[in-house]
Amino acid sequence: MKNICVIGASGKLGSHLITMPNTIVFPYRFEQLNKYKDWFEKNSHIDTVWHVARACRKQGTRRDEQTFLLEVRSMNELMNTRAKNCRFIYASSKTVYGISGKNCCLDNCSHRYTPYNVKQITKYFLDNKIGVYNCPNWQQTSEINTKNLDGQRMTYALTKLANEDIIKNSCSDYKILRIWDIV
Repeated sequence: MKNICVIGASGKLGSHLITMPNTIVFPYRFEQLNKYKDWFEKNSHIDTVWHVARACRKQGTRRDEQTFLLEVRSMNELMNTRAKNCRFIYASSKTVYGISGKNCCLDNCSHRYTPYNVKQITKYFLDNKIGVYNCPNWQQTSEINTKNLDGQRMTYALTKLANEDIIKNSCSDYKILRIWDIV
């Protein structure tokens, strides 16, 4: 039986994931990274981490160098805890491919695209696959391309890519989900 910690349980996806059996909320924010190690030591029964948190402001510039550094420092600290030995699933983004907004492709396509809801995305958290996967999996895009992104989206994409690399270099049992959109 999995014992799952959800990091980012207050967001749209996280608030659904926390309703799954055997899940508990990771109670600390990125700014409280000095508490991570202690928490994982006290919660030694945790064997799976679902990381769906992100740093952004609600007003003004949503993402910038400070949000990038905050998330990357936080991930580095998390990988200095027992979390690196857990099954680790990280919610990344289609933005790493240079795709933003409600687009499903790099070009202005004419596809009919229906974003997945939280229940559909949750299924991607439940398997034992290791590696990097698109969500939805019918998306075949795989080329990292951030050159046409604006400043905030570029920061977001680079944040996700930096955290992906930290996870890949720290965990052996990881899954990175590059999520398109959530309705």
